[in-house]
Amino acid sequence: MSAYHTTFISHAHADNATVADYAARLRAQGIDLWLDLNDAQKGHDLSDDITGQLERRSAFLLMVTAAANESRWVKMELSNYIALYNNQQKYIVNGVERMILPVRLADVPIPGRVAFANWIDAIGRDRQQVVDEIVRALLVPDSRVHNATVVHAPPSPVQPTWDEIAIPARLDRLGFAGWRDKKTRVSFIIPPVRPVAAGKFTMGSDPTDPQAYNAEKGQYSIPVGAFEIGTYPVTVAEYALYLQANPQADKPCDYAFPKYAQWVAPEWRGKTLTWAAQQQRADHPVVCVTWADAFDYAHWLAQITGQPWRLPTEAEWEKAARWDAAHTHARVYPWGDQWDTARANTCDGGPKFTTPIGHYMDKDASSYGCHDMSCNVWEWTSTLWYASLPYDSIKYENDSDKTSARVLRGGSWSDDPCNTRAAFRNENGWDHWDGNWGFRVARGRAG
Repeated sequence: MSAYHTTFISHAHADNATVADYAARLRAQGIDLWLDLNDAQKGHDLSDDITGQLERRSAFLLMVTAAANESRWVKMELSNYIALYNNQQKYIVNGVERMILPVRLADVPIPGRVAFANWIDAIGRDRQQVVDEIVRALLVPDSRVHNATVVHAPPSPVQPTWDEIAIPARLDRLGFAGWRDKKTRVSFIIPPVRPVAAGKFTMGSDPTDPQAYNAEKGQYSIPVGAFEIGTYPVTVAEYALYLQANPQADKPCDYAFPKYAQWVAPEWRGKTLTWAAQQQRADHPVVCVTWADAFDYAHWLAQITGQPWRLPTEAEWEKAARWDAAHTHARVYPWGDQWDTARANTCDGGPKFTTPIGHYMDKDASSYGCHDMSCNVWEWTSTLWYASLPYDSIKYENDSDKTSARVLRGGSWSDDPCNTRAAFRNENGWDHWDGNWGFRVARGRAG
């Protein structure tokens, strides 16, 4: 018989009607849950009833709306639960690890304090389908039930040894979270991520596709393990903290735009993009980074957080960009099969320079909720360049190889729509860089 997390639902009382319906549907599927529909908070503290429920329930279901993000009570409940989550003595509840599961009911960001968590997007979806997804997320693996000896220590994305720090307001609204390690005084930013479930997907292009190049031709069913991928490319703000912590690391190189280049915005023609100039645009993707720079950044983030950050493999990148698991369909572009100038920053209607991450986020999302995967900047992957499909992780993943070319994906602001198709493959030397090359990170074991 399946076992599920005992669940606490945190929500704003302005959302009572919607949340009550979710609760009824979850209970109908066997979820033991508690929620307050009668304003049980008292004075400036949480009631004893709420405090007790937080203590003894292993899942915190955060119903994210604009009202919830502003609610002092929701913030207090979340703070109390995070304290329990970070307490080694209280992290296990009846032999089960605590979990935090945000459910995005409205088009507002996930609070930065739980940006690390896998979350469920309910916007525009059938409510029962969302409930079914919540139920699957609350399922406790058999090995974790009443067997604390096999439960790992908490991943501690919000460790007691970290202090929250200020970050650009727009990044905070998009779900990024800034932290400083109390011991080392090193500051870093954890980006929002999107979970990608394990399973096969169709990689590559149909050989009869007139837009397809030889390197992408042939379609293959490729198995990919579960992982998480950055919702957005790595930003200037994130990279600046890396350089601050690693003064020996090379800064992004200067990029001189040709004086008469029609493919670049007029204000940049004949000008040089320096690192100082990049820092004036904290929420833009960092550019002028080599594959080695990107690899070193991911390695540093993994070390400082204790989390398995890395560059995505080419197969992982393509799956996150184009696979529609619900319809078992590999899209041409992240949003669908038809090109739309209004959905991407390319030379076909874009500003001829980078745009802030998420600039097109109401239109460009992949089925996994990732943004900027078709446009803005080329993105380094971990994968060694190979001339033709199929992808093979044993042959083409070797982090120690510092001489061979690597795969870039996604296209950029200076490319045409053909080169920003999700199947298009590009490559360059591991130590090369350009004014439109960046990267995004992944988290989890590659496989």
